[in-house]
Amino acid sequence: MSILFPKVNKMPEWDFRPRFYDPEKEKRKERLAQLRSEKGEREESSGEEEYKTSLHRGSFREARDEKFPRKNKAQNTSRIVFWIVLLAMLLFCFFFLF
Repeated sequence: MSILFPKVNKMPEWDFRPRFYDPEKEKRKERLAQLRSEKGEREESSGEEEYKTSLHRGSFREARDEKFPRKNKAQNTSRIVFWIVLLAMLLFCFFFLF
């Protein structure tokens, strides 16, 4: 008989409790909302504010510029001029001295 109807084990039951769910807090929130609606207050006046992100386009760049300020333009141009003159001198030495 066991060949035709093999024994199948039942799946174990889950004893899962959500980590951030607090039924008492939910009841308090509902009761507070009900009291406020009876009183005529708006829900926005509650102590809990909605999360607003501080990220916007260019925020990482702004943070980097605050941490590492860029050099002024005069330093950048003098550095470029230095490398151009050095390259010109090396080319001059290579073509005319050898």
